[in-house]
Amino acid sequence: MSRRRDGPVETPLLSVRDLRTRIRTDGGWLHAVDGVSFDVDRGETVCLVGESGSGKSVTCESLTGLVPQPPAEVSADAVEFDGESVIDRSATELRSIRGRRIAHVFQNPQSALDPVYAVGEQVTESIRIHEDVSRSAARGRAVDLLRRVGIPRARERLDSYPHEFSGGMQQRLAIAVALAGDPDLLIADEPTTAVDVTVQARLLDLFRSIVGDGTSILLVTHDLRVVAAVADRVLVMYGGTIVERGPVEAVFGEPSHPYTQALFDSYGETDGPSIDERTARGEIPADGCRFRAECPHAIDECAGGAQPPFHRVSGAAAHAASCVHYGADGDPSPIRENATSPMDSRAERESEGEIAESSSTATPNAEGEPR
Repeated sequence: MSRRRDGPVETPLLSVRDLRTRIRTDGGWLHAVDGVSFDVDRGETVCLVGESGSGKSVTCESLTGLVPQPPAEVSADAVEFDGESVIDRSATELRSIRGRRIAHVFQNPQSALDPVYAVGEQVTESIRIHEDVSRSAARGRAVDLLRRVGIPRARERLDSYPHEFSGGMQQRLAIAVALAGDPDLLIADEPTTAVDVTVQARLLDLFRSIVGDGTSILLVTHDLRVVAAVADRVLVMYGGTIVERGPVEAVFGEPSHPYTQALFDSYGETDGPSIDERTARGEIPADGCRFRAECPHAIDECAGGAQPPFHRVSGAAAHAASCVHYGADGDPSPIRENATSPMDSRAERESEGEIAESSSTATPNAEGEPR
């Protein structure tokens, strides 16, 4: 599924090094993002996956200055977009990048759509903010965008209001607004949450189409089925840091960090406290491996200092885990013995109906149609 090409390696579209975001609270500083580094290549889908409170959303919002400062403080060794630094840009400069070059789709579409303006006004406004075009030309582009995201009767629905659409349709409207500036990078935060499986299938088809047109995607999700369906690479987050990374086939075929294994093993369970709750109770260590308090393989070397460095694990060269057991003096065999592939291949899962079929064959339902 990778869209990287043979030959010289291109400069990543987005390159993040040692991103840190801490937020002042009544109880002191909360380290929401703690030393995160990753790249997103051109024409690639990278998924940030982890449980609630792991730092996925704050990571994405820190990249383009959406985290309020104060109470937050954001720093990094480097955040470069298309070869240029963005971490030291002013608020005005960041606004010129957001929407036009980097677009966000937020988890709650209701918060991204203004209830007092018609859909057409909101999409055409987004177009005209980024391009010098007439209102009529922008309205024509808006019709095309609504059709692209799967809104039926697009021209007449321009005059509808957000509350006249179902939740799944509102999510597609929010994506249309994000695509209005023809961005190079789309950051989508839990875009398939709270939609049924048929609408989810259509959204995943849409994301594949977007990447096929050349736009890169940084996708935040806790849904492993979504990751399996669209990701090129996976970044597994826990306690504000990345603990495992690699091509989707490698990470799913051989989950190598104990937290990744626990995440896959517990997929579908809803009981138990979130990371936010465990952090507030002091159950997640502030140093050493963040997962060691819950890790069945924790040893003395896991405590103290910084999060363990990344070590290559068997298989794909780009597959690495932040775990001392994979170091030169470590013994990863107990972890590997417990590793099981969390999912079958995409083809097998799709044939079993666990991942909904594409929108071309899915049966429409009330969620996928306008009210």
